[in-house]
Amino acid sequence: MIMATMGPRIVLIQLTTLILLSTKSTTTGLMSCNGVIGELTPCLDYITDKSSSPSDDCCQGVKYIVGSVRGAGDRKAICECIKSVVPNLPGYDPNRIPPLPKKCGLTINLPPIYANTDCSKW
Repeated sequence: MIMATMGPRIVLIQLTTLILLSTKSTTTGLMSCNGVIGELTPCLDYITDKSSSPSDDCCQGVKYIVGSVRGAGDRKAICECIKSVVPNLPGYDPNRIPPLPKKCGLTINLPPIYANTDCSKW
């Protein structure tokens, strides 16, 4: 049971490591892409359909990310960051992204994020 729940976390850690090693540095406000992924890590069970609602830690991370947004450039950078990692997670359900802010008590709208999502439209 533990190994089954660890699978997506291991993949996320591996993907985060790849981002750290890449030469492309995406930042949003004062937060790096690695920071965004770190804040979203507690949301894994929710976005991979293992939990019907996000955890308190997930919501804290989402609120922190939303609070770092200073404009359209930040929204695009966050979207690009999520798009570069999350669609590769086993069991990822892009349709779990749009309701996430509302489930965390926020009013921001998020699109479903697929590997081919056009983040400039968000």
